[in-house]
Amino acid sequence: MSEPVLSLRNLGVTLQGRDGSITEVTHDVSLDLAPREFVSIVGPSGSGKTTLLRAASGLRPPSRGEVRFEGAPLRGVVPGISIVFQEYNKSLFPWLTVQRNVMMGARRLPAAQREQEVRDALRRVGLEGFASRYPWELSGGMQQRAALARALVSDPRVLMMDEPFASVDALTRGHLEDVVSDLWERSSFAALLVTHDVAEAVYLADRVLVLSARPSRVLAEIQVNLPRPRSHGHTRLLPEFAELEAQVLQRVEEAGREMVGSRD
Repeated sequence: MSEPVLSLRNLGVTLQGRDGSITEVTHDVSLDLAPREFVSIVGPSGSGKTTLLRAASGLRPPSRGEVRFEGAPLRGVVPGISIVFQEYNKSLFPWLTVQRNVMMGARRLPAAQREQEVRDALRRVGLEGFASRYPWELSGGMQQRAALARALVSDPRVLMMDEPFASVDALTRGHLEDVVSDLWERSSFAALLVTHDVAEAVYLADRVLVLSARPSRVLAEIQVNLPRPRSHGHTRLLPEFAELEAQVLQRVEEAGREMVGSRD
């Protein structure tokens, strides 16, 4: 079995409020992400999914525990990890064209290679005819595809996504899920997805991790042995898909009840 490309060991994150209060967000979270594996993370609202992803990416130092990337301790942001955020309209620069936005993700590439890689990235997400447009001239779904192209142009080892489709309509969301699934099938990156949508988590992943109430820990790990490649028209109609979705939803609801009980 291959070594994990990303490892979290006994990870804990605490946050300090403006009034000086300390909140423990995650507690003793451990996970391994294998090369080319797709893992989804779900949990009740407020369970610290985004905080966990930020710590795993190097954007936020953990309060305790360790993150290792390709076997070495992760100390801040590194070129091999790319992130796609939920709010695409804030992550793209409105004064730059789509091509220039994507080129921001290729800054570390040699100049001679940069333009070709940007063209290839735009082609992979279906935006090759929109390179000269500005973000505000595109639909929300197209803007998120531009954000995906920027994340992928540097050929990352790990692609992290923080609820990347939460701000688009249901039809566009389904299309973007298929875009990501197809990109992952054709590429060599591992993927770590945070989402509140249980069906999305099951549809895209090889494994789904369910976080408990805050301070969160891994409450359950559910294997998704659905055949690949996947499509909405086929995969979501399988009885096995419905069974997995119900299983994950049950665990998320258990975590939600735990959270409510802790407030009483």
